Amino acid sequence: MNRQTLADVLQDTNQTGSYTLATVLEGAETGSQLLLRDGDALWQTPSAGLLQRQLAALQDCTATGFLTLDGQRVFAERFGAVPQLVVCGGGHVAAALVKQAKLLGLPVLAIDDREEFAQQLRAAGADTVLCVPFAQALQNVSGGAETYFAVLTRSHAFDLDCLTLILQKPAAYVGMMGSRGRAALVRRQLLETGLDSQRVESLCAPIGLAIGAQTAAEIALSILAQIVQVKNGRPQTEGYPIALLDAMVQAENARTPAVLATIVARHGSTPRDVGAKMLVLPDGSTVGSVGGGIMEHYTVQAAQKLLAQAAPVLQCLQLSADGKNEDAAIAACGGSMEVLLQTLFPGEEAK
Repeated sequence: MNRQTLADVLQDTNQTGSYTLATVLEGAETGSQLLLRDGDALWQTPSAGLLQRQLAALQDCTATGFLTLDGQRVFAERFGAVPQLVVCGGGHVAAALVKQAKLLGLPVLAIDDREEFAQQLRAAGADTVLCVPFAQALQNVSGGAETYFAVLTRSHAFDLDCLTLILQKPAAYVGMMGSRGRAALVRRQLLETGLDSQRVESLCAPIGLAIGAQTAAEIALSILAQIVQVKNGRPQTEGYPIALLDAMVQAENARTPAVLATIVARHGSTPRDVGAKMLVLPDGSTVGSVGGGIMEHYTVQAAQKLLAQAAPVLQCLQLSADGKNEDAAIAACGGSMEVLLQTLFPGEEAK
């Protein structure tokens, strides 16, 4: 029924919108999946009769977790668009912010109207750099529920140009660098233009968390910390990061089997939350993480055993780091988690 894989579909849609991915964990349709975007069915595996019959229940799902549908256990994951950082400005703080954002795997679009500073942004690792006037560049940036804007321009006038446009767009976060006095002045001037008062008041200015930052790198760290705080406070999982999707598509194109590991439940102290994912390849290499340490080590071992079976399989793995076994010295955090392992064999469905 589907010629495209899940990764292909998510890449083609650029992960725009709000998603629910349902996976059947037991019964005759184990491994079947159905993907909804904004409540509409977008993709499904060939055997998804149960999920089709329970479409209304999936459309009503508002949080990630387990459902019981027709007596079968189903994991429903809610996730949104891939986060994107938009940096307005090309100075030292902007370049440092781009570098640090790329370490976290965030796609970055950066803007500066001076070629030498645009080049600095490229060298820092920005995915896209627009070297045109700020207002012109921002006309072509749509924004969205997972778009994070950082306004770090060289002057008050450019800040106003940027914010006048940005605050009319959907956004998860808008921050502006500057003193408290400058921030108050900008807010007054933005209100005078007729912008919505709630949007203006939501502006994070001065930008960043108050960590006593002084250097460009420290200021960038404070900005990114605030962005991460906002991003991780949203009621959804991290979804499918771009690096993970790319690896899944590459494995499919190379006809290479792989195992996708997803945390579906956690209790106590664990490094990663529900929805965190890791792709395990036949040579033992991985993309992404389910937390590192001994539990990730066991996850990789279990994944390699599944790959050795040379058949698509779905398995739920129970892991604990209670410090009571031979790994006590390195696994004493007291947490436990359930990890869904799904073998991805090109053209086949997990059983």
